[in-house]
Amino acid sequence: MEERFRVLIIEADAAIRSGLIAVFEHHHFDIDATDSGLEGYDKACRESFDLVLLDASSPCDPTEKDGFDICRGIREKKRGQIIFMLTPNADNEEILHRLPLGADDYTSIPFAYTELVQRAKALLRRSKLQAKSTYSDRIRFGKNIDLDVTGLSGQCHGHRVEFTPREMRLVEYLYENRGKAVQSPELINQLWGYPRYLEVETRALDIHITTLQQKIEADPKKPVHFKKMGGNAYQLSL
Repeated sequence: MEERFRVLIIEADAAIRSGLIAVFEHHHFDIDATDSGLEGYDKACRESFDLVLLDASSPCDPTEKDGFDICRGIREKKRGQIIFMLTPNADNEEILHRLPLGADDYTSIPFAYTELVQRAKALLRRSKLQAKSTYSDRIRFGKNIDLDVTGLSGQCHGHRVEFTPREMRLVEYLYENRGKAVQSPELINQLWGYPRYLEVETRALDIHITTLQQKIEADPKKPVHFKKMGGNAYQLSL
């Protein structure tokens, strides 16, 4: 019998919300949905969901916060919560600046409903597998970087840093393959669980690497450890 997952949908647009509910229920997910950012935030913090599907532009009245603020708030309360964000199809600086707030993955609006379901299933299954196995209890590299893998935290250049499970799994995989340029499709397959035939956008991977540079590197603008190799690969250098 196929495992059922519980999903919270926070989406203000009635048509998109109805479409999401219909397609996820068709694929045997248990759905709770709301058009209110405040109600969604409260539900996500109080109840247990396998996945939170969140529109970045969802208003959070009366505070005037949006989906990015909701994402950050949920992540602060529940570091292990899997969050999938729907984002505007834009590349303006504000959106790019606010994306590294803790979501596990992102897709632009408009999107294909069936592909979104496939990605959600793969993400949930891979996250469950990753939760059962850890490559190492600690990872140390450079002169001042000491990471507690199971505790999702570390000391980097004298500062305590906390990580999401996805960020730490990415550090683990690159550390396991240290010195090697790992292609983006391999990272997406291994860390997000997306099959190679799904030609998904790689924005989530780029964002996670950027976030790791900000958290770990002494100078994020001149990364020493987490480097992009060419246009489609990343490498951890010790």
